[in-house]
Formats: sequence, C-alpha cells, structure tokens
Amino acid sequence: MVVLADLLTTRSLDLRLLGGDPSVPVRWVATSELDDPTAFLEGGELLLTTGLRTPRAGWAGWAERLRAAGVSGVGFGTGLSHRAVPRTLVGAAAAQGLALVEVPVPTPFIAVSRRLADLLRRGENDAEAAAARTQRDLAVDAAGPDGVGAVLRRVARSAGGPAWLLDPGGAVRAATTAAPPPPEAVAGLHRVRDQGVRAAWRDVSPQRSLLLRATGSAGSGWLLVACAPATPRAVSGTVGTAAALLGLLTARAAAPAGLAEATLALLLEGRADLAARLAEAAGAPLPDPLVVVRWTGSPPGTAWHDDRHAVLAPGDVGDPPPGARWGVSGTLPAARAAEGVRPAGAAHTRTGPHRALARAGTGALAEVLDPGAVRPWSRRRLAPLAAVEDGAVLRASARAFLEHHGARQPTADALGVHRNTVRHRVARLEALLGISLDSAADRAELWLALTADEAG
Repeated sequence: MVVLADLLTTRSLDLRLLGGDPSVPVRWVATSELDDPTAFLEGGELLLTTGLRTPRAGWAGWAERLRAAGVSGVGFGTGLSHRAVPRTLVGAAAAQGLALVEVPVPTPFIAVSRRLADLLRRGENDAEAAAARTQRDLAVDAAGPDGVGAVLRRVARSAGGPAWLLDPGGAVRAATTAAPPPPEAVAGLHRVRDQGVRAAWRDVSPQRSLLLRATGSAGSGWLLVACAPATPRAVSGTVGTAAALLGLLTARAAAPAGLAEATLALLLEGRADLAARLAEAAGAPLPDPLVVVRWTGSPPGTAWHDDRHAVLAPGDVGDPPPGARWGVSGTLPAARAAEGVRPAGAAHTRTGPHRALARAGTGALAEVLDPGAVRPWSRRRLAPLAAVEDGAVLRASARAFLEHHGARQPTADALGVHRNTVRHRVARLEALLGISLDSAADRAELWLALTADEAG
C-alpha cells in the first residue's frame, strides 16, 4: 500500500505537507481544473490542481465534495495561477480532514504521477512475492493440529484484517475476531451462493475491502476476509488458496467427494503442486496431461469433478450421457490445468439441445496452420514475456485486452485492477514485443501467438 508519506519523502518532488494525515493511502494521481471533478474520480486519488479558477461554491464547497468522493488529498501547484496555496483552501481542507500538499512550480505534475506508478508497481511485485511465501506457509498450517484456525490466522495477517469461516447460510464456524461478519457480506453470500466452487463476491469502499470465496461446491462453506481498501491483487490469490484448503479441512469428515472437490479447486486455481500432493495422498493421482471439462447435466466418469468442472485424461473423453452438455478444453499438462477453465467454458457455450459436446479451438486459425511451424513461431514471438518476472501477468492482461476488443475499462474489470494499470501493462507489452496494440494486424498476430502457444 502506497501512502502519501512515500511521495513526501521523495526529495526530487520537493512536496510540502500543509495539513492532514501523511499516512493516508493513495491509489492513484488525478489532475483536474474542473469546478467539480468528482464525476471522474473513484476514491483514493491525490488530486492535483493549479487552482486555475476559484470554484463557484468556493474552496470550502469544493473540499467538501472531494471528501465525499473519497479523495485522499489535494496537491496544489503554486507559482502559476497562485503564488501560494489560498488560505481559504488550507482551512477548508483542514475542516474536511483532507491532506493538502504544496507542489512547487519546478515539479511537473507528471513527475508525481510517475513516482506513484513506480511505487505501486514495486508494491505489487513485493506483494506477489510475499503472497507466494504465504501460500506455501498455508499448506504447512493446514497440515497442523489446528488446521482451520491456523489457516484463518495466516490469511488474516496477510490481508491485514479479520477472517471468518462461514457455513452455507452465513453462520460463523470459526473466526479470528469476536465481531460478527458485516451484514453486507452475508447479503453478498446469498447473491452468489448458487455459483458453485468458484463462487466469489467482493465489495470495496474507501474504508475497506471485503473478499468472499466459496470453500467447496455449491457453497458448502465460505471464507470471508476484510482487507484494507488498497489491498494488492496478490492477496486475492492468497484468499483463494486459503479457501481451497479450508474446503479440504472441513471435508475430511464428509464423503470422499469432498476431498476430490477441494483438490480440484486447488488445481483449477493454479496450485497444481499442492493438488498433486493431496491427490497422491488420497491414492488417486491426477491425470497428466489432462483436459478440463465444463459440464452440465451429468459429469464425466471421473473422481475429479465438482458441480461445474472435471479433469480427465485426453483419451477418456467419450460421448456425454443423455441430457448432459460438455465443453472440453485442449490438452494441457496438469501444472497448467487452470488455463483450461476459460476455453472449456467457451466451448460449453457452443453446446445446445442438438450438440452435447464441443471442443475448444475447433476450427481456430491456429489449427488450420501447420502446428510444427506456428507453435515454435509463437514461442519465439512471446519469448520476451517469458524473460521477465511479470510475464504471466502480462500474458493474462494481453488476452483480457484482446477479448474485450481493446476497451480498457472492461479489461480492468475482468482483471480486477485499475484502468490505469491496464494502460501501463499495454505500454509494457508494446515495448517488450515491439508492436502497437492500436494496429489490427498486431492485435491479430498477438492473438494467434497466444492461442497457438496455449494449444501447444
């Protein structure tokens, strides 16, 4: 989490705090000279302005609107429209509890934005590394004598807030706090309870974020975690791992199917190493390679299925029974099983009353071309992404960007990030790959490279 003090201590910016809390989180920097910029703000921004004109409602009304919009603070550029920050604004910011910072004329606003972007990127990288360590520790916690309590405590420390394990109806089974779960989270639970093992709900406000994840099929239990409002994306992965482990722990006393569902949840969340160890302990190793099946009606004949998905050896896919509909992904190594969820779902959308089974990629351009030529080409084309630490994140962002036709806000919504993060990732993709995603030809080439590489 980046706070205002991180910017204030950057000497090259020469910022001066005139009032307010330097520990306030800053999610982004926005620049505006509008009389009322709140329609273009999401909350958590440091709003930069030169005070080109005094707002019609005066600085007091302007500060009050910004506070209601959840703005973290105001950076006022001096030496242009004003030689000094207006005293009425200093008083209004203090009355509203808004942090107020003077930005001297030698400091361009873009320098403040760039510094915050650097801090956010560094924070995301650190958070992802910490989350990877935490997820390994969670597996150790789950194997201990107090598995449920230890997992809850670990995920609560990672998120920086309390955690609750809830039953299907929202009653508390275990928690790290005596406080009851927020009522809005229980209401959210009832809205998503029929979405299966991957059911999730999220609520973000300027004060906190709430993350809710199913711990088993058909909402057999729920993990609820309260986090800081600027919680890094990596924490969501930690919550997903904890939810799957809690599903496993609570299923031990239930039918063996509970173990299969928990193992499958880990596999499809990308925790293939942990899923493989659990499967071996259960005496039923996972297939490798495998296909992912999105099914309705009746599942394939495999122990590894929940109420939506199954994994099979590629040669075990037969005809669905009457009334069943299956969408089948391409063949994948078990370690990449999570990549089969989306294509299996897309294939399932092509099934219907007269088509019980559909395979992902049938008729795709990557299949029309010679695989012996296109796959090595795709790997060479995408090699710059494989050479950087955040290559997997950039690949996922590229696919989401292409799937949403280059629209940044829908892409940001799909990835769970700010639209400016999408903008920075697109710029990084273009720089690494030497392409322009404004070019239809380059977009088509990137889509082909991604599709061919994943098919291989």
